Amino acid sequence: AAKAAPAVVSLLTQAPTDASVSGSGFLVDSSGYVVTNVGVVANSNSLVALLAGDAKPHDARLIDFDCQTQVAVVKIDGLRSLPTLPWADPAALQLGQTVVALAGPASVHSLVTRGIVSATHQEGSTSDPLHPEITRSLADTIQTDASSDSQSSGGPLLNVDGQVMGVTVNSPSTSSAFALSTAAVQPEVDQIIGTGSLSIATLGITSQDLGLGEAALHGEPVGGALVKSVDPGGPADRAGIKVGDVIRQLDDVTLDPAHPLSSVLRSRFTPSQKSTVTYQRDGSTNQVALTLSGGHPSC
Repeated sequence: AAKAAPAVVSLLTQAPTDASVSGSGFLVDSSGYVVTNVGVVANSNSLVALLAGDAKPHDARLIDFDCQTQVAVVKIDGLRSLPTLPWADPAALQLGQTVVALAGPASVHSLVTRGIVSATHQEGSTSDPLHPEITRSLADTIQTDASSDSQSSGGPLLNVDGQVMGVTVNSPSTSSAFALSTAAVQPEVDQIIGTGSLSIATLGITSQDLGLGEAALHGEPVGGALVKSVDPGGPADRAGIKVGDVIRQLDDVTLDPAHPLSSVLRSRFTPSQKSTVTYQRDGSTNQVALTLSGGHPSC
């Protein structure tokens, strides 16, 4: 905690309604790029960052975000040689391992909490940043009993080596806390910092990941994405994929709870890339080649 704390910041926002929100974030680039979650910065017309050991507030600006994964990147301008946190290897995540959640220096509650990884590849939930009365589901999250609140939301969930395993999300549930998985977050953060914006690959469908419970309800094996709707004229529609099909694989990547469709598209594919989609329909396995479309993820 002592080693990581200098790279954890507090983010203070002022909304048009004059309501203020405070949350946390962490530095991943020494020139001032901060990772947080969308709920911390949504609807704000001003954004201020507070750094550990620095009483001066620093203006910050939103670079880009993804409402689907809840990740957002902001930039503190005019600073250099800032401390940063490294990413952990998501493949090394283990059930039961010790984790530490840090909040920014402006938190009035605990700056440091400790717990264990209770579950991996879980469906988490959080309030929609634009419509707080609506709960949004999040795929492939880390469940932990390290306590969190709105002021620690956006802060890092660390392993004992001080590496970022996930980004804390404030959950409506009081029984458990969730973190956005590094596997889903890091590729988007790298793209936003590298290009200044985010564009993700898409099949042109809405789908439901078949975890253990969903697979049992639909009489399907665990893993894959059940197609719920198909965008007219989109890649899947042009390739003949229909509602009710179950997508099992993209190229050589098999979909499973550790590799849900949304994360695979974000981390391993790019817009305009050609891909072979393997899917099941009425008990038979089919393959089709298509070209992925892309664009900014919608809220």
